Parts: sequence; C-alpha cells; structure tokens
Amino acid sequence: MSKYKTLGFIGGDRRQLYVISGLAEDGYNISVFGIDEGLGATDKIRLCSDVCDVVSSSDAIVLPVPYSSVLCGDNINTPLSRGEIRFAELSSAIDTYGTGLILAGRADERLRALECCGALKVIDYMEREELAVLNAIPTAEGAIKLAMNELPVTIHGSECLVTGFGRVSKILCRALYGLGAKVTVSVRKKGDLAYIKAFGYEGADITKPLEAPKRYDIIFNTVPHLIIDRGMLGALRSDTLVIDLASKPGGVDFEAAKELGRNVIWALSLPGKTAPMTAGNIIRDTINNILSEQER
Repeated sequence: MSKYKTLGFIGGDRRQLYVISGLAEDGYNISVFGIDEGLGATDKIRLCSDVCDVVSSSDAIVLPVPYSSVLCGDNINTPLSRGEIRFAELSSAIDTYGTGLILAGRADERLRALECCGALKVIDYMEREELAVLNAIPTAEGAIKLAMNELPVTIHGSECLVTGFGRVSKILCRALYGLGAKVTVSVRKKGDLAYIKAFGYEGADITKPLEAPKRYDIIFNTVPHLIIDRGMLGALRSDTLVIDLASKPGGVDFEAAKELGRNVIWALSLPGKTAPMTAGNIIRDTINNILSEQER
C-alpha cells in the first residue's frame, strides 16, 4: 500500500483542475484549498476550509506552477480563488503538522527552507526532464497562436528569429518550419549551429549583432537573461513582434521596448493558458512518477 494516500493541493490555475481530477482517477484521495472555480467535491476530492485543514490531512502537498511569483508577492499563486493565501500560512501549517513531501513548480530558496520546518523533501516537478520536454509542446503552440493573433501576415513566409536552442526552441523551430516560416536560430555553441544547419534552419551567432535585423517579422526569445537589449530593439523594424518565452527575469529590455514603442509580449505560463488539459495531464504523469520513485 502506498504511503501517499492523500494529496493536498493548495492554489493553482486551470492546469491544477486536470491534475486533481486525474490523480483522483488514479486512486488518490485529494484535499484542496485555494481553488474556488471549476472543482466540486466527490468521494475522492474534499474541499477544505483552510491551509491547516489541507496540511493536517495530507501525506504530501502539491503546490502550483509557479507556486508563487512577483505578481503574487508573499502569497501562493491562487488565480482561481476569491481570496489570498499567504506563504506564512503554509509555513506555519507545515511547522505545526509536518509533511513528508512538497511538490511545487518553480521552487525557490524560501520554499526549500521549509525542509527545516518538518517537510522532509521539496521537489520541483518543473525540473523533471519528462515534464520539461513535453511541456515545451504547448509552450511552442501557444507562442505561435500569439503570433498569429498579433500579426497581419501569415506565419508561412514570415522571417522568424528564435534565440536559444533548448527544449522549447527545438520544438518551436520545428513547428515554425513546418508552417513554412523562414527560421533563423541565434545560439552560442558551435555544436548547436551544426544541428541548426542539419535541420534546415539558418544559424546566427548570439554574441554578435544581427545581420539585417529589419528583415525579421517575429522574434521569439527562449533565453532567461538579457538577450534582446536596447541596441537590438532599436535596430528592428517598428512593426516587428517580439515574444519573450523565458521565465523571470526574461530576456528583453522591457523598459527600452516601451520607450521605443516596440510590440513586446512576455508570454509566461503559456501551457496553462492555451492547453490546460494537456499541461495538467503532463504534470499528473510527472507527479505519479515522482511518488513511485519516493516509494523505493
């Protein structure tokens, strides 16, 4: 018999609705607080009155992705709740009741410090390779959807620049290329440039100024540090669309973009916005994998 019989969920967006319903189907009992929309009580799902109710009744705690953010301040991420949940409430509940495991998206030092307060282990499920690779698919599709909504032209025939060549970039480039876009990928490593050439894309050195920057209709950034600076923004056409897919602090000088009147979108958490069922099922499978490993 698994030692993780009841999972406690605190906060989350529409992805968590599918994670919760999926794990309930898998046989877990679920305790929930901080989700007031789209979820009802069942024989497997119990809606709790507060954070302490969740923590005291659960063998493991599942927090959303991101579990908190700059916009949340000191609060847990609860976009589907009418109220707020302060991080201190979670910390106090863990200190009082303890728990064996905390699973969260984008765990930071503040959350990991709870390991000293009775949480034996904190695991960031977003760092799991099986999640990161599959999560890149809805991210890429969401980015293309954004571009289609913003641009007066088709993706087919558009000049697209993608910075970086990680998981998201690889899937994004493949999708853009399949739609008939002209794809250039800007990278640092010579090995990446070789793959880029093999896949039929054009390569560029990310450490050097762009050649013919005004040719680009769309720029997708996937690098989580400053890549698209004031100089690069100033060299682009005024109607070039820039979509930043990187997590905080992002890869665009947003202040310069505003001053220059550039169209920049910082597209965070795209999977939860464009494909919550797919993204939720990916998280569900990853949590099942983690719990199975913790049993060994």
